[in-house]
Order: sequence, then C-alpha cells, then structure tokens
Amino acid sequence: MLENYLPEHLPFGGRYQGVSGFLLYMTEIAEAIEMGPLNMDEWVADARTVAVRGEEQSLVRATGRKYNMRFVHWLTFDNDGRITHMRKFNDTDEMGKAFD
Repeated sequence: MLENYLPEHLPFGGRYQGVSGFLLYMTEIAEAIEMGPLNMDEWVADARTVAVRGEEQSLVRATGRKYNMRFVHWLTFDNDGRITHMRKFNDTDEMGKAFD
C-alpha cells in the first residue's frame, strides 16, 4: 500500500495498492512533474520501519513552475525485506502553488 494524500487538484494523491498501484502512481507522477534533485538528510530506522526526511525540487509540467518541498517518507517492511506500506508526508502548500 502506498498512501500520498494531497489536495484534490494534484493528480497523484490517494491510496495505491500492490505493484500495479505503485506503477500507476509512478506513471501519474512522471506525467505531472519533472523530478529534480531529491535530497535526503535524515534517516531513522528500526527492524521493520524506515523514516526518511528530505527535500524535493521539481517542475510541474502543466504550469512550468518549480517548487522546493520538504517531505517525510515512512516505509514499513515485511520479514523478507519487502516494502508493505509507504506513507508520504509532503509540504503540500509549496507543491500546490506550483500546480495552480
């Protein structure tokens, strides 16, 4: 499960299930934005969870506007090391302004 709750006018928010959902999510992102540098500056982990904090700099294809956005990604893994859940927390205000 991948969760990325965003304002309604952003095209890739919501819940995505399984590999097909992840591929759909990645397709929607690639269509909407041109990813720039993705800098991760803090990692916290235990046996089955990783949280990473960082900053994304990307360009919204439809508007031509760039944004710098802080984020936290929270990942949970099963006993075999596969990701079972990813929750994205984003500075939606900064991203949203670039889509307006």
